[in-house]
Amino acid sequence: MKTTPHVNRLLIAGVATAAVAGSGIAIAATAHGSNGRSASTVGANASVQAAPRYQLPFSCGQSWRLDTWASDHNPALDMTREPNKPATEGSTVLAPAAGKVNMSFWHQNAGNVIQINHGGGYFTTYLHLKSRTVKVGQKVSLGTRIGYVGHTGPTSNGVPHLHFEQGYDYNHDGKVEWGYVTRERIKASFDGKTYTGAGKTWHKIKSKNKCAPKPPKKYYVKTKAKAGGYNSPTGKTRVGWLNAQKNYVFCSAKGRSVTWSKNKSSWWLKTDLDTGQVNKYVSAAYLGKGGAQPKDLNGKTIPVCK
Repeated sequence: MKTTPHVNRLLIAGVATAAVAGSGIAIAATAHGSNGRSASTVGANASVQAAPRYQLPFSCGQSWRLDTWASDHNPALDMTREPNKPATEGSTVLAPAAGKVNMSFWHQNAGNVIQINHGGGYFTTYLHLKSRTVKVGQKVSLGTRIGYVGHTGPTSNGVPHLHFEQGYDYNHDGKVEWGYVTRERIKASFDGKTYTGAGKTWHKIKSKNKCAPKPPKKYYVKTKAKAGGYNSPTGKTRVGWLNAQKNYVFCSAKGRSVTWSKNKSSWWLKTDLDTGQVNKYVSAAYLGKGGAQPKDLNGKTIPVCK
């Protein structure tokens, strides 16, 4: 939700609340404080150099709804769990990229607030947290827990959600302004996709924060003899064995030439050995298929290792 930013902005001229149809969330439009800056003098969507590749600040696989609301709230985002909206309250908030905690404090309007410096002038800011689990000066990595979603501060309107902002330090003062329309508040992006524009909503955006890598695809072959395993396609020190049987492999690579039973091949197959270690290499000569790039039992060419 929109709120008044810094601790020294405690004099509120007034708060206007507008309910958003069908959303269950009300937008708090808070007047500016004592410094006299207005929305007309700064650009909320200023273009800047490439930012970190942020991920959604939530656990891998969770789905969230993102709302920009009106032009005085955009490009900030309000985030709620979807479809399980009741689970919003208390959901873990994670760092969307590596950085250092720049702010961690209680604000009388925004509730629990955290700001992270991600380097290169880039910052992220989090409002209305139920609680904070990091302190100023603490270093965080992608996926570090920083707090929990809540509805603290009057400008949350009592509705559990995360108010999230991405910012750029244009004036080089070591922080970014937040909570109102300012040049330092910039378009938000996650996993390379930008989410911005007044009055927009995105449904069921899935977090990829700290997701485990997908297991490699397996290709099945028949090894016709017990094959020695090596650390690389050019290695000469055997580190284990692959039995003569149906085996899975991950990919193929060129290496030193091996001859077995009149089958000469310089292709190697990456696999998990039966005795020894995982992700090692055996010669494709033991497939008995000659020197061409090896294929699996379905006749599909086994791709080259990346």
